[in-house]
Amino acid sequence: MINVTDIAYGRLSAPDLDLMEAFLTDFGMVRAERTKTALFMRGTDAEHHLHVTELGDPAFIGIAFHAASEEDLHTLAEAEGATPVEDLDEPGGGKRVRLTDPDGRQVEVIWGQEMLEPLPVRDVVINTGKERLNRAGDLQRIPSRPAHVKRSAHAVVTTAQVKASNDWYQAHLGLKTTDEIWMETEDNIFAVFNHIDAPTGSYVDHHVFLNVQAEKAGFNHLSFEVADFDDVQIGHFYLKEKGKYRHAWGIGRHTLGSQIFDYWRDPWGRIHEHWTDSDMVNNDHPAGFHSPEAGLANQWGPEFPMEFLDDPEKHAIA
Repeated sequence: MINVTDIAYGRLSAPDLDLMEAFLTDFGMVRAERTKTALFMRGTDAEHHLHVTELGDPAFIGIAFHAASEEDLHTLAEAEGATPVEDLDEPGGGKRVRLTDPDGRQVEVIWGQEMLEPLPVRDVVINTGKERLNRAGDLQRIPSRPAHVKRSAHAVVTTAQVKASNDWYQAHLGLKTTDEIWMETEDNIFAVFNHIDAPTGSYVDHHVFLNVQAEKAGFNHLSFEVADFDDVQIGHFYLKEKGKYRHAWGIGRHTLGSQIFDYWRDPWGRIHEHWTDSDMVNNDHPAGFHSPEAGLANQWGPEFPMEFLDDPEKHAIA
């Protein structure tokens, strides 16, 4: 129906905004604004916010994507079950249309959100390979600190009807299949990686949305790009040294997508990912079809832990 241009933010709820803000700050985000009932966190890029937490029982509310134009919002508002175009009455402003996916999750498509001044991030200069004098004379000394979260990158959900769910997202948001993973038999699709419909001549992240087959619909994780490889490592050890968060998986390099990744759980067990160095694809990319051995493998790092697919409340510490 339309082609969204990127993911904007995930929307969660939590009973303690102070606790959520502490986790997200340690994870590498910065408060954009906070009201009595909601927390809005940003990264170092210009988007007003890339994570929303509403005050309430622990839950995953949904995902927001950017529209290319206000006209696209009016087009989307004609879809079955869509809201009219409405003013977004929260920090950052803009307009949106809300839909409900086949599993009952809220999907927001927004346009016109306020942009902020980017925050400073160190230049990444590495002595490596043939360019071993890039940093000649400059010493590399990185202090202990949170990672620098740059931007929202992708979301992963579970569903009991992966084909119907994924078809809905592609039909309404214009997403394209990057890779599929089958399980047990080739006609049993387990997971579908989707990328943005790339404008001619441009490249986009390997995936912006991943749908995973499960016994029931749920939320798996939100993913955020960080500044560089050091940021993945520094973020990992900073969170580990805090001693109050649960690590979920990593550090490693995925096969599908190639991202260097690290996953952590918030106080209510919801997974948040740091990554850097994604494969970039365009619409000429042939959709891949993979066995679970290939699709869930890493190029290096720890093997996929099956508890990664648990309901978040099994890993809550709050």
